[in-house]
Amino acid sequence: MDKPSAYDFGIDDDSVPAIERSVDITENVPPTVVQRYFESRYARNVNDKPNQDYSVLIHSNNLCILSLASTHVLMGKTIDKIDFQVSENTDRLSNNMTGKGKRGAQIVQAGSTLCKVHCSDGEEHKILSAIPGKLVQMNSKLADTPNIMLDKPDDLGFIAIVLPPKQRFEKIRDGLLTKEQYTIRNSTV
Repeated sequence: MDKPSAYDFGIDDDSVPAIERSVDITENVPPTVVQRYFESRYARNVNDKPNQDYSVLIHSNNLCILSLASTHVLMGKTIDKIDFQVSENTDRLSNNMTGKGKRGAQIVQAGSTLCKVHCSDGEEHKILSAIPGKLVQMNSKLADTPNIMLDKPDDLGFIAIVLPPKQRFEKIRDGLLTKEQYTIRNSTV
């Protein structure tokens, strides 16, 4: 006859539910960092190109994080590589800016090419800036793991950080769609 263990409480392990199933965590979930500190806006059909849709996360300090929107033409594709050399003289990864005024930053316009994406199906797509301003940073992680642009667009897969001109910030922000407007326009298409 087996001697009971000192820790045997006579409870079948299968009768105790996992903690995830025993606690309702849907109520009072704290907001994520993005929900707390960023305002989500959207640019549709940048440069009048269908499905060139971008998400713009606007921080309270006016810095804007650009990423692909869920309706962008690249969603559902596989990316082989991303080329940051957008012209003979412009390599977006060599953007060197310094200081509070972002001196030396590359200037981008709404519709400027930020990078070129080469897909596994042979297609090439230009990734465009949705807003004008100073290019603060390109996401260098995209060079090594390009598909995070599609898998985690509002997180590790962001494209760039842009600082819009202070005197035009309100007009630029108001020209972008709110999340509700974006959802409504995409449901009617």
